[in-house]
Amino acid sequence: MERYNHKNNDPTHLRRFLDYRISLSDFDKKLEAGALIDQISTIDVDNAYALVNQKIRMKGNSRRILTVITRIAAIFTLPLLMLTLWSLFIHDRTVSTGENGTSWQELSSPIGMRSQIVLPDGTNLWLNAGSKIRYHIPFICKKREIELSGEAYLEVAKNPASPFIVKSGTMEIEVLGTQFNVKSYPEENNFEVALKEGNVKCLFKNNGQQKFLDLEPGDYMVYNKADETVSRFNTDIEKYIAWSRNILILDETPMEEVAILLERWYGVEVIIADSDIKNYRFTTKFENESLFQVLELLKLSSPINIEYIPGKISKTSGKVNKSTLKITKNSSL
Repeated sequence: MERYNHKNNDPTHLRRFLDYRISLSDFDKKLEAGALIDQISTIDVDNAYALVNQKIRMKGNSRRILTVITRIAAIFTLPLLMLTLWSLFIHDRTVSTGENGTSWQELSSPIGMRSQIVLPDGTNLWLNAGSKIRYHIPFICKKREIELSGEAYLEVAKNPASPFIVKSGTMEIEVLGTQFNVKSYPEENNFEVALKEGNVKCLFKNNGQQKFLDLEPGDYMVYNKADETVSRFNTDIEKYIAWSRNILILDETPMEEVAILLERWYGVEVIIADSDIKNYRFTTKFENESLFQVLELLKLSSPINIEYIPGKISKTSGKVNKSTLKITKNSSL
């Protein structure tokens, strides 16, 4: 891999480097992204965090301490900065099924990552952590159809001749060109839609019958998959779509839901050790915050202790287990 040294001001060297970057194929870019991901995985975050605390406690030059904190903060925020990199390295595969050899393109965003995708028709799609979509190949035909498991924010390219359809389980959304958020994780009981611009038609089952509901900008709809009930209200939907810009908004959010968000956003396992904590609610906003910054702010805003237990390498599988957050009640407050 050719590298450019910023200390070398030779324009010929810079031109050669830029030409090399332009000539890279998509496959080469993925290999390069994979190499960077492997390098980042070798960073010892736990020792770095301990070093920060040690430096803060030490007496010394404040400028030196600030420099150390800045460097370590850069390490902690790498998972969020990886959003752009993962756009080059998103999990994808092509699957052929059926006697007619129908082909599907499947894209997934793993836990701890959020990805941006541009579909073949020009539609911009942001895929949240632990989510996946798939669509027919070729994609542009009489109707554009994707299947979603998880959460996605879409800015649909307008094409009056080809409706855009999002399917998730028994639910279906039909649009022509609009901006909206869909949340439908299979392990959750609700199917949620938040509409920013345009109009969408939601199709769902109610008492065994197929029904539909038209949404207008600012509408937020929740469909309960178990009892087949639906509710809709017009509100400020920013908190439902901000995640696509790496902003996490909590609005009277219960602890159990906060735990799920932390697990998906940062790829950790959260254990709520005290049942009383489940009644706590949080209202705040995190923008490009590292996991450790989020934990410190949560502890400051409520009487809780959070123990971070780093993941260890499994002796049987050789894989690194998830780090764990153990949340307990702070009885001293």
